[in-house]
Amino acid sequence: MKTFDDVLQATGSFDWYQWRTYFFMCIATFLGCPLTFTQVFTGGTGEFWCESSKFQTGECLDSNKTSTECERLGQLASCMSYNFTFDEDEKQLQEYVKTMPCEEGWVFDHSVYRNTFTEEWELVCDKSAVTNVLQSVYLSGFLVGCTLLAFMSDRFGRYPTLVVCGAMTCLSTLASAASPHPIVFGALRFCVAAFSYGLSLTSFVISTEMATPSMRVYVGTFLWILFAIGYFVLAALGKYLNSWRLFILLTAAPFIPMILAIVYVDESPRWLLSKERYKDADKIIQKIARTNRKPLPLNYLTNLEESKDVAAKGGNMLDVLRNPVLRLYLLNLLYNWFVQSFVYYGLSLSTSSLGVDVFIAFCISGAVEIPSCIFGAFTMVKFGRKISTGGLMIFGGLACFATIFAPLGPVRVTFAMLGKFAITASFSNIYVHTAEIFPTPMRVFGIGTCSVAARVGGIIAPLILVFEKFWASLPLIMFASSSILAGLLVFFLPETKGKLMPDTIEDSLNLKTIPRSKEANAPKA
Repeated sequence: MKTFDDVLQATGSFDWYQWRTYFFMCIATFLGCPLTFTQVFTGGTGEFWCESSKFQTGECLDSNKTSTECERLGQLASCMSYNFTFDEDEKQLQEYVKTMPCEEGWVFDHSVYRNTFTEEWELVCDKSAVTNVLQSVYLSGFLVGCTLLAFMSDRFGRYPTLVVCGAMTCLSTLASAASPHPIVFGALRFCVAAFSYGLSLTSFVISTEMATPSMRVYVGTFLWILFAIGYFVLAALGKYLNSWRLFILLTAAPFIPMILAIVYVDESPRWLLSKERYKDADKIIQKIARTNRKPLPLNYLTNLEESKDVAAKGGNMLDVLRNPVLRLYLLNLLYNWFVQSFVYYGLSLSTSSLGVDVFIAFCISGAVEIPSCIFGAFTMVKFGRKISTGGLMIFGGLACFATIFAPLGPVRVTFAMLGKFAITASFSNIYVHTAEIFPTPMRVFGIGTCSVAARVGGIIAPLILVFEKFWASLPLIMFASSSILAGLLVFFLPETKGKLMPDTIEDSLNLKTIPRSKEANAPKA
C-alpha cells in the first residue's frame, strides 16, 4: 500500500463516492460548450440592407417605379445606398451616380438568426470586425483561467477553486445577458471565460486524480463527450429562441444543481497528500471507504507517509524549467496545445462557411465530437498515447488540406468534419497525456501553462478566419500545416499508457523507463 492509487483500488476503484463526485464534474464540463460557442448564434449575422424611409413612404412607387426597381435602388449593397432626391412636382426619381453609407440604419433578415446582439448594436459594415474581436476577447479570458486560477488550484486546493469559479461563472454569465454596450459585454464575457475555464480545468483534474490508471482514459474522455452534447442544446436554443439575452440566461441554468457540489464534493486526497496534509487526507479517504462500503487497509496512512511517492517537496514549475528533459517536454506540449486549440476553434467557428444550414452544420460539428472522443479513447487504450494523438493530428491536417479543394456543400462538410473528428479526438487525448506527465504538486498549473498556449491559439483562430476575405484557402492551409507538424512532435513525448500518475519530478523523469502498473494491465488503459 505504497501509493494513493493502491488506496483507491482497495476502497472501491471507481465506486459510488467517485461517481457522485464525477457527476458534478460532468455538469461543470458540459457548461463549457454553451458558454464558449454561444456567440455563433447570439452574434450571428444574416442578410441585411440599408434602411430607407423614402421608400417606405411609397414615394418611389408613386414615381412610376416597379416594386423590384424600388427594392434594387434601396439595396445597392449591405453597406451603401444610392444618394437620391425626389422632385415633388413631377414625382420623378433623380438618381445620382454617387453612393453614400447607410444613414438610417439597417434592416435585418430573420430567416436564419432571429435576434442577435449584432443586430441590436448594429455591428455590421465598418463595425463587422467587432464580433470577431468579442470572440477573441472571450477566448483571451481563458488565459486568466489557465494561469491565475490554475495556480490557485495548486496552491490553495481544488475544492476552493471549484467553488469560487462556479459561483463567479454563474454571476458573470447572468450579468452579461443585461449588457447595454459591446464593451461591457466583452468585459463580462472575459470574466465568464476566465472562471468557466478555471472550473472546467479543476473539474478535469479532480476527475483524473480520483481515478485509477485503468479508469483514467474513460473518465477524461466522457467529459469531452458531455462537452459535445452541448452543441445540440446550443443549436436548439439558437433555432427557437427569439432573444439573445434569454439565450445567455438559459446557459446559466445548469449552475443550479452545481450548488449541491459544495456539500457533496471534497478536496482531492491526492493533492492533500502531495502537500503532506495527512490528517485531512485521512478524513476524506475514510469517507470514501465508508461511502463505498469498503474496509480500509491497516496502516495505510503510515505507509503513504513513508513512501517517497507522496514526498513531493519543493516541486514547482521552475524545477521543470531547470531540467532539460522536462523543459523539452513542456515546449513540445506548449506547441501541441496551441495547435489543438487553434485548429479546433478555427473549424468549430467556421461552420457557417461550409455551404449548408448553420444549425445543421453546427449539430454535425457536435455530433462528430461524440464518436471522435470514443475513438480517441479506444486508440489510446489500444495503441498508447503517442501513436493515438500523433496519428490523429496528422490525419486531421491532411483532411484540412482536402477541404481546400472540395466544392461547397456536402463534400466540403465531409472533409471538414473529418478534420474536426481527428482534432477533437487528439484534443481529448492531449489532456489525459499531459495530466499523466506532470507530477501532482504542479499538475493543474502544468496543464494550465499548456492551456495558455492553447488559449493563444483560440484567440488567433477567429482572427485568422478574417483572412478568408483576401484568400479563402489561407485559414485551412494554416490549420493543416500546423496540425501535421504538431502530430510529428508528439512522438518525442514519453509514453504513459498504463503507468501510475507521477507524484514527484523524479517520477516524471522516469516515465520512459518505468514499466506499466500491475493494476493498469487488467484493462490496459
